[in-house]
Amino acid sequence: MICPYCGKEMEKGLIQSPQEIAWLKGDKKHMFGRAVLHEGSVILSQLSVMKGSAVTAYLCRDCKKVLIDYSDRISDYNAR
Repeated sequence: MICPYCGKEMEKGLIQSPQEIAWLKGDKKHMFGRAVLHEGSVILSQLSVMKGSAVTAYLCRDCKKVLIDYSDRISDYNAR
C-alpha cells in the first residue's frame, strides 16, 4: 500500500489486542467496556476469547502513520 501522506511504500502488519479493537468517537478517554455501548463507535476486530483480536494495518515509518482499512471487514482476522 502506498502512504497517502508521503507516497512511499507502507509495511503490512498487524495490530493485536487481548480485547476487541475499536475506534471510539471524540477525544476523551472512555471507561473500559464494549464499544457497542458507545454511540458512533466502530468495531475493527471482534473479541475472540480463544484468539484475542487482530486487524491488518499498514505502517509508514517515515510519516509515523498507521492505516487500517475496515471496509467489508477484510482487516478483521476474527471475521475471516
